[in-house]
Amino acid sequence: MNNFLENDWINLIILVVQAGIVKFAYNLYKEYKKEQEEKDKKAQNIDGAIRGLLRVEIINICHNAEKEGFLPIWALENLTDMYNTYKALGGNGAITGLYNKTIQLPQRKEEG
Repeated sequence: MNNFLENDWINLIILVVQAGIVKFAYNLYKEYKKEQEEKDKKAQNIDGAIRGLLRVEIINICHNAEKEGFLPIWALENLTDMYNTYKALGGNGAITGLYNKTIQLPQRKEEG
């Protein structure tokens, strides 16, 4: 045993240093992965909040247009942009029918 330590003490030190480096790298990886998961969760929550706000506004524009019997051109542009974003964020098909029905209304340029 003493002969091993006398002959291979440098190899033993190198092995210990390498094990420390691997442990350090693994801990960095775990920390990075945890941060990424937190960022992903936060992004999902933000997407859900934006999708909900878009849904409310789409419904408001559609109901107002239905009540008036026409869809102002500016509202059509806003509605289309919001609907496309809503769908891109994973919005369901419940709004699609309302959107399709509303864009069939007569379009009018508002005066003033």
